[in-house]
Amino acid sequence: MSNRLPAGLDRGSIAILRAVIAAIRPRGSGFDQPIDDEVLHAVDGFLRHVPAPLRLGLPFGLRLLEWGPIVFSRPRRATRLSRLPREEGERYLEGWLEAGGLRGTLVLGLRTLVFMAFYQHPTVLESLGVDWQGRARERIARRTELLREGA
Repeated sequence: MSNRLPAGLDRGSIAILRAVIAAIRPRGSGFDQPIDDEVLHAVDGFLRHVPAPLRLGLPFGLRLLEWGPIVFSRPRRATRLSRLPREEGERYLEGWLEAGGLRGTLVLGLRTLVFMAFYQHPTVLESLGVDWQGRARERIARRTELLREGA
């Protein structure tokens, strides 16, 4: 793990987000890159630009997510999200998504941020064979070719 802490989050929120990232990000089938810290920093970078009410409310939502296994887990667990094994954390977060409402919205938003940061990481793009810059160059060259032919 990186010693560098994200700039916009307190230590408690960072610990909870690490558990969320571990539970949400894809695993296996070429997705085992050790990039959780980079994903965390990308999520933090995005969160610094959300409206103030969301930025101020997020730590509360993260604490609710962290301590939720005591109330919302089936079966109930006297533990925290950050202490659950990854597989149990996945099931717990899935339960929040299925619950809908504010709980589901919180996890859906976090999942969206984690997926965006994960799938835009250079090593993940490389493993998927995605080269956005190369694709842009190809399309520009093709467009130029078509314009020359039409002129």
